[in-house]
Amino acid sequence: MIDFLNYSQLPFIMFSILAIQAMSLQLILGGTGLLSLGHAAFYTVGGYTSAMFTVFLAPLLGIHDSTLLLICACLVGMIAAAFTGLIVAIPCLKLRGDYLAMATLGVGEIVATFFKNLDFVGGTRGFKDIPKLGSPLLIFSIMLLTFLFIKRFYKTNLGYAVRATRDDEISARSLGINIYKTKLISFLLGSSLAGLAGVFYAHTLQFISPDEAGFYNSVVLVLAVVIGGMYSVFGSIFGAFIIVIIPEILRFIPQLINPYLLIMSDKGLLLPSLIPIIDSILSNRTLIFSVLVVFIMLLNPKGVASLFERINKMRKTND
Repeated sequence: MIDFLNYSQLPFIMFSILAIQAMSLQLILGGTGLLSLGHAAFYTVGGYTSAMFTVFLAPLLGIHDSTLLLICACLVGMIAAAFTGLIVAIPCLKLRGDYLAMATLGVGEIVATFFKNLDFVGGTRGFKDIPKLGSPLLIFSIMLLTFLFIKRFYKTNLGYAVRATRDDEISARSLGINIYKTKLISFLLGSSLAGLAGVFYAHTLQFISPDEAGFYNSVVLVLAVVIGGMYSVFGSIFGAFIIVIIPEILRFIPQLINPYLLIMSDKGLLLPSLIPIIDSILSNRTLIFSVLVVFIMLLNPKGVASLFERINKMRKTND
């Protein structure tokens, strides 16, 4: 049991951090309808700047209390990520559709290259020996608070304006909504929350690398939002669960299935020569996970959250 708890800590931490990132992107992608392919850059900026604060600046300022240090690190990471978001948003939000996606795509590479050339934070080797300030329970609590904050935000006047902008810009403008300002606020809010996820990543794993800003991580974030359901905040959490936890569960599938394959082979229901082939297929977690994602999207093009909504509607109809 203790071994299982120790093993499950890292997937649990990664799930919570990815969920915060996915919800921050959901504000931009699902909330405002802006496709950003460089969202991991804000997360990396938050992680690096907060780590630089706790390692270099905080000792000079005499800040040693871990709680105060964590609060200051969160503020520094979120402000730095929001400022980076502002630099990106001012020119990029004038673009639309594929042009915006291409413009934000370069942001991740710029941020990664920038940190790779900073030797005092490890350069290409990454930033090591960052103070440990986070814990699995704390990160999970931050994930829940982020969820409640975004749900509450969508019920404010600004939240309604954000969704109106996503649904129909012309109609929203006719109602007096400032489209550019609404998009900008949504982008900055999403960037700062991504920076918050970066703070907890750096101060829990005690390491962060420039590769975190890469294109792959941004695509994983988009995938988490799309699988879960672009228009649902809860869907982003579910998308993170599918991406992080499902591959970990698939790791144990060969061990669970193999005894049954041997029984079937003994009873003549399965050729013995097929057992290694089936084992090989089941051991390929990436293949199974990819097929599973395709299957999910074929069944629920609007994401897993739409499935829950349909079930709720059916229950209400039956009642």
